[in-house]
Amino acid sequence: MYSSIPIVFLGLLFGSCVQINGGAVEVSWVVHANGRAITDCACAVAPNADPNAPPQPIANVRIEIVGQHGAIDGTRPCAGRSQCQFACQRQTGATPFDIPETHGDEMYAISVVAVGADGADLPGIKAPAPILRTVVRGQPTEVDAFLFEAACAMGCEGMNNSAVCARP
Repeated sequence: MYSSIPIVFLGLLFGSCVQINGGAVEVSWVVHANGRAITDCACAVAPNADPNAPPQPIANVRIEIVGQHGAIDGTRPCAGRSQCQFACQRQTGATPFDIPETHGDEMYAISVVAVGADGADLPGIKAPAPILRTVVRGQPTEVDAFLFEAACAMGCEGMNNSAVCARP
């Protein structure tokens, strides 16, 4: 029995390691429609300019990170990376620890983008302006919750009297 303890300890020690090549960025978000909370992201849709086109619900949320000043100016460490995109229902997401750390007056402009099921950005979903933060190697950089403003899908308004946009 005692001979298995070192093996279990080594397994936990090496199996739970996280590769650290920089800092991480952690964000959270909530979605509202016309001032009402949304409990199902499939109910949050972008208003369409074309009334004949079907509304696009929010499927995913992508973290956008853009370097400001110094050596990181204009860099986009999340561009094209699936590790920076999360299911909308999660309401939170964190990048791996590989965002290059900031030095001096360098900062990152951190924002979120609503993404449809087809992978396209949903420009009709309103999100707040980017938040500036520094990034430290080996540490998560937390950002205040972002508030998305969307429309409530017709099929979600139903007989709901609770002021929540949800499926009846």
